[in-house]
Amino acid sequence: MIRSYTVTLLLAFQRESLVSSQVPFRRRLSVRQAQIAVFIALAIGAVFAIMQILLDARNERKDLSVHAASILNYAGQPAARAAYRLDDVGAQELVASLLSDPALVQAQILDEIGLTLARATRTTTKSPSVIEQLLLGSEAAHFERHLRIEKADLDVGTLIIELDPVAAAPGFLQRTWNAVLSGLLKSTLLAFLLTTIFQLIITKRVTRLAESFSSAAHNKPNTNRRGDELDLLEERVLQSTNALAAAVIEAQAANKAKSVFLASMSHEMRTPLNAIIGYAEALEMGIGVDNTERRNSYLKNISSAGRQLNRLLGDILDFSKIEAGSIEFEIEDVSLADIIRRDTQQLEEIAAERQITLKTDISTEETVQADQSRLRQILLNFVTNATKYNTSGGTVIVGVTARPNGLQRLYVKDSGSGIPPDQLRSIFEPFVRGDNNLPDIPGAGLGLAICKMLAEGMGGHIGCDSIVAEGSTFWVDLKVSPAAAPSHDEGALPQLSEIR
Repeated sequence: MIRSYTVTLLLAFQRESLVSSQVPFRRRLSVRQAQIAVFIALAIGAVFAIMQILLDARNERKDLSVHAASILNYAGQPAARAAYRLDDVGAQELVASLLSDPALVQAQILDEIGLTLARATRTTTKSPSVIEQLLLGSEAAHFERHLRIEKADLDVGTLIIELDPVAAAPGFLQRTWNAVLSGLLKSTLLAFLLTTIFQLIITKRVTRLAESFSSAAHNKPNTNRRGDELDLLEERVLQSTNALAAAVIEAQAANKAKSVFLASMSHEMRTPLNAIIGYAEALEMGIGVDNTERRNSYLKNISSAGRQLNRLLGDILDFSKIEAGSIEFEIEDVSLADIIRRDTQQLEEIAAERQITLKTDISTEETVQADQSRLRQILLNFVTNATKYNTSGGTVIVGVTARPNGLQRLYVKDSGSGIPPDQLRSIFEPFVRGDNNLPDIPGAGLGLAICKMLAEGMGGHIGCDSIVAEGSTFWVDLKVSPAAAPSHDEGALPQLSEIR
């Protein structure tokens, strides 16, 4: 009961908090509790008072029957003798004497054939109250007894009496009002008791829980905790509130990232499309057609823009496949050193486009368990980002080194501007590009997110170490092959495909 009442008060607090008020929450809660306590106490007091009044009325009706039976027993034999003798004078004196009972309003003796032998009636001057009429009755109660001479085994007549139920219960009305006043007094004491209990058991805790709501809204956790059920409820509600607040913040961040992604994708796709359309229209109008060098330049730009658009769409398709879990990994023994050596030429070409010097640093020849094509995809992305966000004339180091716990690390280190610490946690999230979200640097913010999914799909771990103004190191740790033997397969590898 207390728990459901507390939840009701919490909902009331949430409704009240939507409306600005100058009355403190604790005072509003106390007033509401007092109202509820008074209502409960009045209801209980009224029920008990009504039950007491109805029980008293039932007892009075029983007493009326008992009283009538005693009168009939008292007057039965004298009335039978008078009826047997047809002594109307004696019969009249008898019924007149019966009227000395204040509850008796009429007494009558009939002979054996039903004729009235004697009759006495009293007129009541005091009208009963509505409560007395409702509970006791407004009509006189009729009682009768057949008169019989037992020795002669002869019926001689009938004794009839009528009793006023209100007059037969002279203290009933006073007792009724006493029951009402007693119920009010008990209700008052019960309301005070309930209010005190609510204040001690519920108000303080609900107020503290309300303060916890406010603290959670301002990211100020309340550490005052006890061990009863209400405090446990408070703890759970606060945890749910914090979780809900975190979910709202996360949803807002995801919505913002989606908006940024849509804007970025619109720009990234429009740029190569505009280039393709522009150069194609120029060739269609005959511009540069007679100049072989200019025509070849236009065609080269169209081809480059097409490849850029193809890579962009490839990134989106790769991300959707990985996120849907429809991509398969071919795990085998792979030499990180061999991958670096065989792809060095292509990686140097990527770096040379931005006047970046690429170096290698191989300190181990052990093999790891990985998917070779996916691993090369991660390496290419690391090098591409290291050149895009590097300084002109900077350096990029591609290397492999041994790590504790049977791991090998493939890393790419650049000499760029670095990544602020507050952005490192989100750098691997989809559509996130940090402060490098520049219009002159192509990319949709999916490359590192894809790398993270690929690394985790191969059982590895990806990360980044960065120092602002000094550079960043992106790395992926993979498990060493059980055989731990380097691979020297000199066969040709497929050409790398760029991702961002």
